[in-house]
Amino acid sequence: MRPKLESINILPGLYTLKTDRESKARYKDGNKVRFLQGLAEKIGGWAKASANTFAGMCRALLDWQTLGRVKWIGLGTHKKLYVYDSAGVYYDVTPSSSSGTFANNPITTTISSTAVNILHVGHGRNAGDAVIIGGAAAVGGITVSGEYDITTIVDVDNYTITHSIAATSTATGGGAAVTYNYLLAIGSASTVFGYGYGAGAYGLSTYGTARTISSLLTFLRTWSLSAWGDDLIANPRSGAIYLWDESVGTGTRAAVIAGTPATGYGIFVSEEEKRLVVLGAYNGAANDTMLLRWSDDEDYTAFTAGPTTAAGQKRFTIGNELLCRVKVSGGNLIHSDAYCWKMTSVGPPFFYAFDPVGDNGSLMGPNAAVDVDGKAYWMGGHNFFVYDGSVNVLPCEVWPTVFEDINRVQKYKVYAGFNKIQREVWWLYCSEASDECDRYVLTNVDEKTWSFGTIARTAYVGNSKLFSGPFAAGTNGYLYDHEYGVNDDGAAMTATLDSADIDITDGDYLMHVGKAVPDFKTLNGFVNLTLKGREYPQSSVQITSGPF
Repeated sequence: MRPKLESINILPGLYTLKTDRESKARYKDGNKVRFLQGLAEKIGGWAKASANTFAGMCRALLDWQTLGRVKWIGLGTHKKLYVYDSAGVYYDVTPSSSSGTFANNPITTTISSTAVNILHVGHGRNAGDAVIIGGAAAVGGITVSGEYDITTIVDVDNYTITHSIAATSTATGGGAAVTYNYLLAIGSASTVFGYGYGAGAYGLSTYGTARTISSLLTFLRTWSLSAWGDDLIANPRSGAIYLWDESVGTGTRAAVIAGTPATGYGIFVSEEEKRLVVLGAYNGAANDTMLLRWSDDEDYTAFTAGPTTAAGQKRFTIGNELLCRVKVSGGNLIHSDAYCWKMTSVGPPFFYAFDPVGDNGSLMGPNAAVDVDGKAYWMGGHNFFVYDGSVNVLPCEVWPTVFEDINRVQKYKVYAGFNKIQREVWWLYCSEASDECDRYVLTNVDEKTWSFGTIARTAYVGNSKLFSGPFAAGTNGYLYDHEYGVNDDGAAMTATLDSADIDITDGDYLMHVGKAVPDFKTLNGFVNLTLKGREYPQSSVQITSGPF
């Protein structure tokens, strides 16, 4: 008898909601695959955008173009603020926090050691903070000059830095004209619950006293970035609001904008009226995480309300803190950690209307939402959501894979981006066993398919108006161009796809596979095919054949 060929038609998209038996004719697992027009394909490859690197874990990316057609990318990490140009160069524009002159002879060296002690009474710094030292005379055979990371905190008046050359003697000196410029204190790379010595930032509690409570929580540093014409406005979460003036060049650091709230939990520019809007704005006496304030038209320094200004404020009451804004049709969607409102321009005397939209499912973090064609997509604590005039749960066919294996302590690391080339919303997140982003989940907004996989990226821009494809920040300090070829930065990139159970019919039949005839639309390279069999639905795999 001539063998019969059976057509195996598997529906597009990964599906993990049911058992293998119940999921037949579906794919149950995969990595680095997407689905387009019903067919599975490998996701695009990537390559380093530059051989240069940035310091720290990137938590924000923004691209913009000046009137002179110069393209820039703003990049904020837990350590630094950078601007990156089209030549692939990172310029450190991290703001200064304080500067001055040390007391006489603040430098002490130790023979044969690269560790250098710096005396600064009441320095208030943390290990990892950057200090720029100048004007020092040689001490112990070395000259301390330039930017250094603080290596250790000795006590409230002393810290050490590491020099590139070991000292030739033990000595104290440097002179009376040694200057310091402390850069913005580094933030935490991760959200931390802590006990004991060293938990939390330096100076948070009594020196030398172990922390004994579990409620001590240090949030990771995230950034909010927005373009104001040619310039970059940057706000580290719960920090001051800074401006990098593009006209003065890359040799000048970002500086605090006079007149803005002393602290904010996020910023954006309301494009229609060109107003700077601050989420979680300082209210004049204290931080107010639920207060939204906006500036006068075309003046980011004017936040005082009055009869001749458009500046104003609105305090929200549902939630603990304002997290982010997403641009949607007809306005902006303002998210707290529990709810969202639509912010619409209405002109004087109120300037904005704020209409309740609904529960947002506990938005994961300040970068967990993205706009797509006037809609907003976001990841909540236990579901995905879409706003298209109303808030709706986004049906997710890989829900258990994502929400049963996610590190909720590091939820503020969730980063959403829209890949406009492939029409996909991507979310980067930490698996339960990881403290850094190591997974992605994506959905095609037109075909409603889902995929997931592994990737080491912390921030993602997929809808750039300036660059041809998506770009993303790696955990290794590199920026990557995505949808670039088919390889992993020059190395072969393996994609996998695994189906659930397939059978020919119900009843007393046995399946024998003697031939598999592939039907690929396009194939570059090769595909390995492995067949797995079991006798009963819940039995373990009893035979594996291949790979072929």
